[in-house]
Amino acid sequence: MLGFIQGKLISRNSESLHCVVLAQGIGYEILVPKRTLERLSLAADLSLWLHTHVREDILALYGFESENEKLFFRLLLSVSGLGPKTALSLLSEFGADTLVELILGKRIGEISKAPGVGKKTAERLVMELSGKIEKLSWAKDNITSVAQSTPKLNSGLMQVREDLFSALTHLGYQPHLIKGAIDKVMVSEEKSFEGLLKLALKELSNRSLNSTRVNSEVGNG
Repeated sequence: MLGFIQGKLISRNSESLHCVVLAQGIGYEILVPKRTLERLSLAADLSLWLHTHVREDILALYGFESENEKLFFRLLLSVSGLGPKTALSLLSEFGADTLVELILGKRIGEISKAPGVGKKTAERLVMELSGKIEKLSWAKDNITSVAQSTPKLNSGLMQVREDLFSALTHLGYQPHLIKGAIDKVMVSEEKSFEGLLKLALKELSNRSLNSTRVNSEVGNG
């Protein structure tokens, strides 16, 4: 089993999430989360923690930036009916830290928005992993942070939160951007769905403008 690789990135495909790493004259094709792939530069040296997936006629390598992310990927695979492609989709969509928060917060509606993940899979994810995550030593800091920073919501506001996530997803916004905007507006005095949606759209618009401005400054520099 291959567990770690150091080499040079010679190819990447953002649609299939494949990259090829050249190490000691051999090119290894590796599947990586979209967030990782977007940070990789061609011809750059890199190192990845590997999970080797073997099933009958399939041998595939999955790469991660840290050993903890690799261990979390394996934890996702322990969920009944959840395969490596779905686990990779979840990490691509949310990242490990956000996914831990969503699972502990039992935010099934948000989890189910990841490609290839429906409500039933999201429910199994929450049911089977909530207790396991709380026992992971590497996730304790993140769990504490989540408990301190996430406002306590009653069932009505939790439904509003999920409705907001669904509406913003249908409008084409990315889940990781939606989460940040919703977290910010949910602590406002506004409690109606319509009012919160307007605030969230304004927040997303401001973030988009700030991101464009930063990219423009970097390009001009």
